[in-house]
Amino acid sequence: MEMIALPNYADINGRPMKKLQIQQYLRKLQLNDFEPAVNLATLTKLQDAHLKYIPYENFDSLNGKITSLKRQDMFNKVIMHNRGGICFELNGLYNWLLESLGFDVTSYSARFIDKMETYQLRRHRVMCVALGEKRYLTDVGVNSESPRVPLEIVEGLIQSDGISQYKFTRSEFWGWLLWQKERGKIWKRLFGFTEEPQIDKDFITASFWCDAHPDSPFIKSKKLSIFREDCNITIRSNYLKFYLGGRVKYRYKINTGAELKEILWEYFGINVEYRLKDDGIEY
Repeated sequence: MEMIALPNYADINGRPMKKLQIQQYLRKLQLNDFEPAVNLATLTKLQDAHLKYIPYENFDSLNGKITSLKRQDMFNKVIMHNRGGICFELNGLYNWLLESLGFDVTSYSARFIDKMETYQLRRHRVMCVALGEKRYLTDVGVNSESPRVPLEIVEGLIQSDGISQYKFTRSEFWGWLLWQKERGKIWKRLFGFTEEPQIDKDFITASFWCDAHPDSPFIKSKKLSIFREDCNITIRSNYLKFYLGGRVKYRYKINTGAELKEILWEYFGINVEYRLKDDGIEY
């Protein structure tokens, strides 16, 4: 029987970034002089920088815009125009960078687990990077405290990113289950994913649901997230929050559009004019 060759997912998704685009991307990550290599050290450094310098934000969804998952559109928005994005943009763009640097990367579709008996649709993109005989989960698109380093995909191994502990288990329904244990708390499930390789186009339907479906949480209130060494900074609705040590340590009500503009630039690096309103923003 003739064997059918597995597809090259990088080829399916499109052309690699140009050298100038990679340089612009690394500059955005504050890695101007960094020489990336295809190894775990580089993968770790890229993930850490991505979480610190490119925010999660849902402003386009709030304002009725349909998210484009075309690679050049994502690059222009995030890298060239000081914006962030939702997971499909952040992880889609990051997937493109990793492919362009020569990493063996495959994307999967994941389900978040917010409540014990609630089953959500697959509305998250995660990536698996193969390095030698090991495989690592890398993710820069979660809007709350989440893994800050690549995690080896192996059952039962407890791993730490210096803030929280993580482990994978297996489930007939969820596939790989990622668990998190924050300081002073019990283990909880974050999300699950099965290993059907996905290409960029496979995420359009879920992304459209986030932008347009009446049940989508992304069209109801502001959701921003960015990381620092010891904390996760978020905006939920009109509240700025600093989350560290497993709990919110500081909470501030944003009262005016001028305050919002200042906070967006100071903490999230977003330089766009916004007007504050109770159920979202206008710009």
